Amino acid sequence: MQAFVSPAFRRTVVGKSSSLLHRRSPTTVVRSFASIYHADMEDLSHEETSSPSSTSSSSSSCAHSLLILGKPGGGKGTISGKILSDFPQFRHVSTGDQLRQHVRNETKLGLEAKKYMDEGCLVPDNVMIKMVMKDAVEAIKNGQSLLLDGFPRTMEQAVALDEQLDVDMVINLCIPNETIIERISDRWIHPASGRVYNYSYKPPKVTGMDDETGEPLVQRDDDKPESVLKRLNKYEEATRPLVQYYEEKGVIQTFRGTQSDVIYPKVQEWLGEQLAEDDVEANTI
Repeated sequence: MQAFVSPAFRRTVVGKSSSLLHRRSPTTVVRSFASIYHADMEDLSHEETSSPSSTSSSSSSCAHSLLILGKPGGGKGTISGKILSDFPQFRHVSTGDQLRQHVRNETKLGLEAKKYMDEGCLVPDNVMIKMVMKDAVEAIKNGQSLLLDGFPRTMEQAVALDEQLDVDMVINLCIPNETIIERISDRWIHPASGRVYNYSYKPPKVTGMDDETGEPLVQRDDDKPESVLKRLNKYEEATRPLVQYYEEKGVIQTFRGTQSDVIYPKVQEWLGEQLAEDDVEANTI
């Protein structure tokens, strides 16, 4: 099937000209960061909040918060990596990685999150937002923009995050469920070593057997087609209102396709255009 990608120079639903009216100007985004930096956030150290003058002098006049949305197994990690390579002004903020690091390092936020995790509960939104904001403060000190990955995932989280941070660009990757199910269900592992095979692009030399030991490969329950479909349906149910929320703000662009290498050039073109527009806008303010 040939991949279809929505036009790079058209924003979803609202159109280019009206969407610019909904977006904050780059300088407004910087003011949001600056106000966060001055705030008395209990989880930030004195070192991070004691020199506000360095923030205004080192921060870019066009700081942005870019959110990337995509189904599990839909190539979001691949696209994120390409964005970070081509647009080095962005700092990757992966809430999953942040959470694991805070728990491992037993930080104040990590200990707070671990209480909920040990009870089998979701980490509350306010704790996750604190983690995001901790990286946001560090990023603006270094004149960086943010690439948000993994949070927000629901409209409620987006509204809560908006009180602290302006998300002014959103990339929505729309990959057919059939493609993702086929991709993930082709994945088999060797339990003892953790070696991963995929019959689509990295098959074992002998079907069903590990290349090095000859032992049988197994498929994780989470990788079975019925499990994958269940996860995808839950994702779509949770994110549908989120997509609509950012559509109404006029900051989202949806890209459709089946291959990351086909989708990414359109993402790169669109993102480059948005950054160029905002550079011009900032220079006229």
